[in-house]
Amino acid sequence: MRFIAIKNVSSYNDIVVSLFKSLVGNNLKYENIEDELVIYFNYENVSEIKDLLNAFEGEALVSIKAYISKDSTEEEIKKEYIIHNYFINDLKPGVYDLKEALINADLVINKREILNYILDNTGVSTNFIKEFVSYDLNVSRASKEMYIHRNTMNYKLDKLREMSGFDLRVFKDAYILYMLVEK
Repeated sequence: MRFIAIKNVSSYNDIVVSLFKSLVGNNLKYENIEDELVIYFNYENVSEIKDLLNAFEGEALVSIKAYISKDSTEEEIKKEYIIHNYFINDLKPGVYDLKEALINADLVINKREILNYILDNTGVSTNFIKEFVSYDLNVSRASKEMYIHRNTMNYKLDKLREMSGFDLRVFKDAYILYMLVEK
């Protein structure tokens, strides 16, 4: 299940819900939380959702901010909804996932809480991130300098990617995680 939290559509809630139903089917739930329309749904193709919202924005001549969660359990969705509140107001209009939001937010508050959410159950620590980045994202060099077997290093990196969607071997992801580690 995913959620999408959309700001600035309060007068168009019924239309947006109808559009979502046409894309993902009737199997969705929605609610208004403060100034956001939050829709819960099962649908994998995020790019189609972005296209739908961009088309709506152009037709309705309204500027929206939307945040799309990763595919998660109900409990993880609750955590991610809290996390998105830390930066959604500082984003320009657009449709964001967690990585895009963290890159584009002017101000990210509660970095430690966001980092804990990302690293939860991955076995990766903030020190691991700092050291890995300090060795230029080079697995061979980092494993040698950190006294970790190369296979163990790759296992940790793979588990982080699998559990959180962040791959420390990819510059953009490493940048985001390092930014959250370094206050």
